[in-house]
Amino acid sequence: MKQYYVFLDIDGVFTTGRVQFAHSAAYSMWHRFDPIAIDFMNKIHDTYNVKFVLISTWKNNYLVDDETSIHWIKSAFGNSGFRGEFAEVWKTDPENLSVMKRGGYNRANEVKDYLRYYPADDFIIFDDNDYRYKSILGIKRLVLTNPDNGILYAHMKNAWSIMGQWENKNV
Repeated sequence: MKQYYVFLDIDGVFTTGRVQFAHSAAYSMWHRFDPIAIDFMNKIHDTYNVKFVLISTWKNNYLVDDETSIHWIKSAFGNSGFRGEFAEVWKTDPENLSVMKRGGYNRANEVKDYLRYYPADDFIIFDDNDYRYKSILGIKRLVLTNPDNGILYAHMKNAWSIMGQWENKNV
């Protein structure tokens, strides 16, 4: 069975101004994941053999092999209803030497390095910023979400068209 990666940003994909405004609380930081984004990621998980990988800056100060870190990440997603599985190496590495040689932090370079070390048959990226993904990765796999509203219906259709050639795990 083929293996695919889903690279995930958090702000502008799972946490948005729209969700925060609708569910405001005494805690002023974005603290709740968008249930529609969670449902859509679950649909991807249920349909394809995917592993999820964080590209968000939220992961930058966590060590990939620290059990407490991955526990917090899995708990935040799981408590939101997320059923997907994170890859064993669950995040890209902004401090990877080859990323640093190319001028420092750039998510597209992080994804490129991740795919070099952990190859997959294909991948898709959900991010509300374009870090020159197409030019650096050589392939259009970015679903550019809305920073204020997250994953919209048009983004879901775009993602589904990208994944349309993937092998369905239920067939």
